[in-house]
Amino acid sequence: MFWNSKKTLVTHNGGFHSDDIFACATLQIFLDKEGEDYEVMRTRDEELIRKGDYVFDVGGVYDTSLNRFDHHQKGGAGVRENGVPMASFGLVWQKFGTEICGSKEVADEIDRKLACPIDANDNGVDVYKTNIEGISPITFQDIVGVYYPKEDAKEIEYYRAFTELALLAKRILQKSILKIKKQMEVNDYMRDLYEKSEDKNFLVVEKKYGRHAVAVGALNLTEVLYVVYPAKVGSEWNVVATRKNIESMESKKPFPSAWAGLSGADLQKISGISTAKFCHNGLFLCVAEKRHDAIELAKLSIKS
Repeated sequence: MFWNSKKTLVTHNGGFHSDDIFACATLQIFLDKEGEDYEVMRTRDEELIRKGDYVFDVGGVYDTSLNRFDHHQKGGAGVRENGVPMASFGLVWQKFGTEICGSKEVADEIDRKLACPIDANDNGVDVYKTNIEGISPITFQDIVGVYYPKEDAKEIEYYRAFTELALLAKRILQKSILKIKKQMEVNDYMRDLYEKSEDKNFLVVEKKYGRHAVAVGALNLTEVLYVVYPAKVGSEWNVVATRKNIESMESKKPFPSAWAGLSGADLQKISGISTAKFCHNGLFLCVAEKRHDAIELAKLSIKS
């Protein structure tokens, strides 16, 4: 008889939701980091649940010392300071997130961007309002719904779908952690650049940080209207109008309306900038071939 040394990750069988999928992904990332083998068990058998090494979204117990992470029991499992109740993803992330990320700051950002919306959805709490009637963003729970087997599907089909979604969630988490770490690096660079810039209406980024460089809405750099930065591919330079805030798509100061949709000679003629290449119809992006011309586009727009 051989002893099974694999850790068991136990959750409920049948239907699945974003919170148990991401809780599973979080535990898998943690155990991968620890070099532990594991298997996922989906069941409501109380004996099997009792024997699990990590139990989430089932079992009626929240106890981090026992690695029990359910929130369906009477009274739930706590509420964040922002009012969002905890679900299994948030509970698991609360214990293992900082260790996985190597930084509490990064872990907190993952909680804000991923765990909070997912936990809110699972607890029936609205976290956003749409501005256009009948139009709303696709959430991860919508993606989960696409994976649901047919009504008469066997349990193995639910298990396969859950496993596939957990792998997707695992990749999303891993890439989100890397992206947030990069954004924090860029944010430090942008703050330093802001402090050293004589004209704070626009910042000129010398590194190929791409779109990371224009995500300054969360930095409260209210004077910054434009960010000039080199394209990640090629030798062009982009000028992007900064947004009013991190949650908004509206620019603080759009480019002149007469530039909208113009490119090449048409944009060069109206702007007087010899290497100007393109202005987006939305008036939030301009492109020039040369660094100094991109700066001139920003200066012209500021004066307009």
